[in-house]
Amino acid sequence: MNLTGAGARAVMWLYFASIASLALSTLGGIREPWRVVLALVLFGGLTLAATIDRSDRLSLPVTVFALAVGPVNAVLIAWQLPYVGYNTWFIGAGATSLFLLCLRGRIGLAWVGFALLAVVVLVWGATTPWLGILGTAGMLGRQGLVVVVGTLFALGLRRSAAEIDRLTAATAERAATEAAELAETAERARRHAELAETVEPLLRRIASGAPASADDRREFGLAEAELRDSLRAKGLRMPAVTDAARAARRRGVDVVLLDDSGADGGRAGAGSELESFATIVAETLDGTTDGRVTARLLPPGRAILGTVVADGSTYRKHEVHRSSTP
Repeated sequence: MNLTGAGARAVMWLYFASIASLALSTLGGIREPWRVVLALVLFGGLTLAATIDRSDRLSLPVTVFALAVGPVNAVLIAWQLPYVGYNTWFIGAGATSLFLLCLRGRIGLAWVGFALLAVVVLVWGATTPWLGILGTAGMLGRQGLVVVVGTLFALGLRRSAAEIDRLTAATAERAATEAAELAETAERARRHAELAETVEPLLRRIASGAPASADDRREFGLAEAELRDSLRAKGLRMPAVTDAARAARRRGVDVVLLDDSGADGGRAGAGSELESFATIVAETLDGTTDGRVTARLLPPGRAILGTVVADGSTYRKHEVHRSSTP
């Protein structure tokens, strides 16, 4: 239930309009009508403040204003009444304001406000011989039920909101679990496709029992190296790097690919930097004819994303820096 939406604001202003009509209709029995007008201005100000404040938990200044309006209006009007009837609207309006406080997360202070209102109304009854304290106690009892209902309703809303939050969290957790399972399934399918493309032909060749030629042994070595890459350098499993590494190994270059960036394969927070690093790795591999090329993604939290070292007839080292370090 949205207690700060357009519907709730419309209800509050409709209630104010009905209270204003009722109060103005009783001016004939009031000795000083300006007091009723002032009380309506205060109640209208509270309505305006409550509709402007869009927080679920009513702000403290508006709450204090609501606590004061009921007792102040009672002081303004109560001792002006020659009889009781609809002209005691200020008691009901004060209780309704406290009902609103309960719904907007201020249950304890709402009961403080009711206590303050009760003190003024009971003093009025005790100092008005034709009314008596018992008469005002009856009025307070009826209006106290409004605050009781507001309290119970607010507690019910709070429990319902907690249950909705719990269900939302459980749903989000299930969705995350399902997404992780789907990602894991997709990764297994991708790995299976890679193995089917690179390893299965070689296994069939071995299973055939035919003697292995030098070319076969070289292909076996390449397949083994690529399997190592798939385990040790997941973050570098990109077509450009894979193709360049395969070609370099065919030329006799010792290629070592390492990924120490964590379970995410170095992609979290890297973005375009990872693509730049992969491009540098591929270019270094393409430009190397002997020796060893070592490409490594570094652990997260460092200023450098990765390094590439070519150590052969020439020595080259490249570093790719992160745009920002976590």
